[in-house]
Amino acid sequence: MDAAFEAPRSRLACSVVRYLVESPNHPYATLTSVSRDETFDVLDIELEIELEQRREVPIRPREPIRLIFMSSDDDWQPRVLSRREDFPVGMVHTNLDREAGGLALCIWEEAWSDLATNLTGQALIERIRTWFSLMAAGAVHGDDQLLEPLIHSSSHTLIIPSGEMCGSWYTSLVFNHNGLITLGMSKEKPEKEVTGHSFAIYTPQLPSQLHRGLAGTPYDLDALQRLCLDFGFDLVEDLVRWVLSPEQLSGAPNRQPILIITVPKRRTEEGPDEQPEVWCYTLGQSLAELGERLDVTITEPKTGLTTAKLFGNVSNADLPSVHMVPWRVVQRLNRAMARHFAGMAHKTDTPLLAIGAGAIGSNVIMMATRSGIGPWAVVDGDITLPHNTVRQVQRNGSVGLPKASVLEIELNHVFEEGGNTAIPANVFAPGEHADALDAAARNSEIAVDFSASPAVLGWLSDQPVRRGASAFFGPDGSDLVVLAENKSRAVRVDEIEAQYFWSVATEPELNGHLSAARLDSIRYANACQDLSRPLPPWQLQTLCGLAAGQIAQLIESDQACFKVWRLKPETGAVQAVVIPVQQVHRYQVGSMRVSISDDVVSTMRELRSKAGRNETGGVLVGTFDLVRNVAHVVAALPAPTDSKQAPTYFIRGKKDLKPRIEELAAGSAGRLHYIGEWHSHPGAVPARPSDDDEGVFAHLETHLGSAGSPYFMAICGERDSWIRAGWTERGVVEGVVTHGH
Repeated sequence: MDAAFEAPRSRLACSVVRYLVESPNHPYATLTSVSRDETFDVLDIELEIELEQRREVPIRPREPIRLIFMSSDDDWQPRVLSRREDFPVGMVHTNLDREAGGLALCIWEEAWSDLATNLTGQALIERIRTWFSLMAAGAVHGDDQLLEPLIHSSSHTLIIPSGEMCGSWYTSLVFNHNGLITLGMSKEKPEKEVTGHSFAIYTPQLPSQLHRGLAGTPYDLDALQRLCLDFGFDLVEDLVRWVLSPEQLSGAPNRQPILIITVPKRRTEEGPDEQPEVWCYTLGQSLAELGERLDVTITEPKTGLTTAKLFGNVSNADLPSVHMVPWRVVQRLNRAMARHFAGMAHKTDTPLLAIGAGAIGSNVIMMATRSGIGPWAVVDGDITLPHNTVRQVQRNGSVGLPKASVLEIELNHVFEEGGNTAIPANVFAPGEHADALDAAARNSEIAVDFSASPAVLGWLSDQPVRRGASAFFGPDGSDLVVLAENKSRAVRVDEIEAQYFWSVATEPELNGHLSAARLDSIRYANACQDLSRPLPPWQLQTLCGLAAGQIAQLIESDQACFKVWRLKPETGAVQAVVIPVQQVHRYQVGSMRVSISDDVVSTMRELRSKAGRNETGGVLVGTFDLVRNVAHVVAALPAPTDSKQAPTYFIRGKKDLKPRIEELAAGSAGRLHYIGEWHSHPGAVPARPSDDDEGVFAHLETHLGSAGSPYFMAICGERDSWIRAGWTERGVVEGVVTHGH
């Protein structure tokens, strides 16, 4: 072995030396020396840097560095120092203070324990070379990264309130864990005094700073004063004023001073403040002792009374003797910061309405809330029952209480910021909550139906919401369905639901979706409808996670949505089925509303074209709501094989038609029905009813209308298609769809 390779004792140092000395390929780096002492292995290396012609930072084509490794401990991350005497000082991802051997460089942000698992000598050298290239281009700190800290922290933990850091702070939590203190602060004075430690809290704010390299962490008041003066703030002068205030002099011998210093930071010289940095220090003496060290107070031993020193002068203070302990500072989350941690793209809050706080609703809303999505207005008129606690967010302590109200409390406890509201009411009979429900519907960006009730979905479709959506499970709980309008509501959610019924009855990928209901129901109470189906929580959580992700996508997207996820419990595999949402043509007279999808019109046109000079036709399939007076045409079936077709007439046959209609009804759980007839007009014959056609419509009225169902007739012509719908006691509506609309 080469003598240089023998010198290091650290595994990674050896790997670096082997790469630089033995690699058959040029490593773009030269090992200049290897040394060691009792503790460290030291490698001096000259790097060859790949540089752009224009450089934001004066990095040179050759940069000398020093790598320092702990000889006996590969868990200790190596230090990377620049050996250039004139290396730019104050750059981000560097330290401001030179150490013995050079200026420390911050090469990685990952935890060393994770990074070290696959970091070879070659990978380390290439990572450092890349760092220099990025530094030269001014790109070592990305625009999407948080600003760099100005100093390091350690030791105890301070938890500060979310949002803007202004106003008074109060102690809300003191906890001692293995000798380390966790101190929580709040903006509101707690109802009950927090005992265990008595702190005097000093909270100054320094002038705004441009983020830069790390400064040395101050460990005494003199070092902190010099750093603050560098930032344009006389800390000691301000600290003395605070110590001498009547509020602080009272009880000074029994209170420990804690300094919580806020430093606003900005990315560029002219840019706005982005985020403040907070420093926290405790001093190893009481507030009275601090005043005496500063030579501004005196405490009477017998009475314990602290007063201002008559001839005190802070210039006499021995600042280096005032030792300080730096704390780690973390900030409680609000929704904005939660979105950042959750990787959400949108930057602002999105008011949302949820109908249903049960198995799917409570879990999806909670997951979305944890991602910073909200605030939510939650509507549910049911109370929490014992069996609900298996699959819902609500816990045992909430049994007997309204689901919506309990969920509101749970949501508002996720972050310091609340804003979620509950409407414990049934949407069909809101009673005293009617105004709140109406306001929530109008103000929400998206209103989501989690109730799994077709009636509620229909109600939502008729409401003046900005955008409607629905998320529900299939009958056996292994499928998730999400339907959503686009932002213009060009297709209403009940019209998408009608397309869903057609798809589940005809798409092979959705075979059995609505016919897979479980039969092993469990009776949870003594009423005849008190039944629930078994559903494993892991299965529910998997599908709810997908639904929560879809809610996030809807906020960012303007598109309508029709998606189904099919879970195989045996393997955990999930198949996603995405169905295009068809545009519809909607017609309304009074309270009666009907729609026909583009797919129906295009099918009639295609069959008309295939028929050539002959007329053709078939039956119309759709779904309807007798309560809301709404009907949707979703399919036009082709002519049965026994139909009679000629240039001047069409007589629809019936071979295999009844089994086909029954098959569609079974596949859609009874939601699809025969609702009328269609036929074509050849050539230039207008798509308008002839006398014979009027007879067909009268026949439909007699046979379907008398049964209480809506009845349709459609005529497909060369340039347009005509549609007429009738409904006993509701009226008749007509419309025309221009081809190529």
